[in-house]
Amino acid sequence: MSALLAFEGVSLVLGGTRLLDRVDIAIEAGERVAILADSGAGKSWLLRLAIGLVKPGSGTVRLMGTAMEDAAPDTRRLLRARCGVAMQGGSLLGDLSVEENMRLAIGTSDRRAGRRIDRLLLEYGLEQAAATRGDALSIGERRRAELARAFVRDPELLVLDEPFEGAFARSDMLEAQVRRRIVPQGRALLLLTQDRALVGRLCERVYRLDRGRLIQQDAAVTVPDATS
Repeated sequence: MSALLAFEGVSLVLGGTRLLDRVDIAIEAGERVAILADSGAGKSWLLRLAIGLVKPGSGTVRLMGTAMEDAAPDTRRLLRARCGVAMQGGSLLGDLSVEENMRLAIGTSDRRAGRRIDRLLLEYGLEQAAATRGDALSIGERRRAELARAFVRDPELLVLDEPFEGAFARSDMLEAQVRRRIVPQGRALLLLTQDRALVGRLCERVYRLDRGRLIQQDAAVTVPDATS
């Protein structure tokens, strides 16, 4: 079985700075992998590469076994739809409501999709903000909306960049909700963060991004396979 996500000798140079240097990593179904990196080290570019928003300078990124840099735009969109993504800083469309952003992500308006959206809005405490425009949300609401949207298509792979940043008092609750939707379901996770403690609670395999190279760290504490 091929990896859900694989970086094969991936390098990326921007503005004369080598952000990624021959990165190799593969994430299989059900694996929870973290990349620790300081701010500005290039972890957000890893997310963009993973879902085919940018092309590597060299090497290959494979999503669900497909080389993203060679794939047609429609193929990249279909593969991206099998992933749940939360970007640092957010990617909600500001002129659409929370519910409209989620309907756009799910790509259908049938009743089953509506029920899934309603469940996620309730689970993430957004039922009162469902009709609020993305650009009118608080930082915490925006973070919760990003995470709810990440699960709306029942993803095989989650790619989360600082997923709880700005959540403040709700961060523990959000972490528990995300864990319940990943671990018992056997979903794969690529977590990009500076938070070593979070990595220890969520992930099984850990790397540090250091001057563009991935260095494997000691194994993180495995999260128990429980729903509580």
